[in-house]
Amino acid sequence: MSFTTIAPYFPFRRIKIINQSVVPEAFAAHIQMQPDKRYQPICHGCGHKATGVHSWTQRKVRDLNMATARLWITCQYRKVFCTRCQGIHIEDLQLFHPYLRITARMARYVYQLCQMMTVSEVARHLGLNWKTVKDIDKYFLERDYGQPDLSGLRILAVDEISIRKGHRYLTVVLDYLSGLVVFVGKDRKAKTLGNVQKCLHGIRID
Repeated sequence: MSFTTIAPYFPFRRIKIINQSVVPEAFAAHIQMQPDKRYQPICHGCGHKATGVHSWTQRKVRDLNMATARLWITCQYRKVFCTRCQGIHIEDLQLFHPYLRITARMARYVYQLCQMMTVSEVARHLGLNWKTVKDIDKYFLERDYGQPDLSGLRILAVDEISIRKGHRYLTVVLDYLSGLVVFVGKDRKAKTLGNVQKCLHGIRID
């Protein structure tokens, strides 16, 4: 006997679905999840197995839509003792970031949209708070571009761009040969270039 299940849409090994509901108009759906106790909890801080459970809590997070229905997940999770970190951290369920109210895959989708749309447009399209979208975009930008590869850097180029009316500028420093941005600083002052020297400390430029 076969039956319909939504489990394949949530391929997370460490959690399991315990309940689901859809509002009558089908514009929203709610999923309840909890950790699969067959797996020892993993510390979100260091990625190692935790030694014990401190407490239980839960969080409601937004996930990718299912068809036209906006989907929320209420997930129970544990705060665990970690001997490696010497502290108490939440367990890593590979579902959400500890400081975001959306799932990890929803966050990646938001970041992808921000590459083609403005923050306000993404927030309006997904029904999210503008600040939430901005913080997600900032998080991924810092992760992907916060530490540029400075190996082989030989010639620098300095330019400035206007970011707003009223003579507000950013100073941009690039690798002249590759075009890679290696530093962005506020204003266009001597102090800004001094911060460039700190950023490139220990790197020999020909």
